[in-house]
Amino acid sequence: MSKPLSERIPFAKIVTVLSIAFGVSLGLCGVTAVFAIGVGGGNGFSGILGMLELIVMALSAIGLLITGAVLVTLSAIGSFNEKVSQPQKLFESEDDTKIGRND
Repeated sequence: MSKPLSERIPFAKIVTVLSIAFGVSLGLCGVTAVFAIGVGGGNGFSGILGMLELIVMALSAIGLLITGAVLVTLSAIGSFNEKVSQPQKLFESEDDTKIGRND
């Protein structure tokens, strides 16, 4: 039997890559702003770099939102379709009687 879709998609890796891309572009935005102010304007290299960083930041933020929504949706759908053959017991009655006895 095949795994559910939520287990086949590597959500942790996707979120890690998107988070790193968002964080790096967010950090570089500050560096580019300082560089643009020091050079005297947002045109030229700093303007192109700033636009590239904003695009990467926006795409990674949108990707994080979409990935989170897909993960929540697949988890909710998967929990409704789950069929358990035997009921699960949190505590066995035998374990409760053994505690505190010195037999």
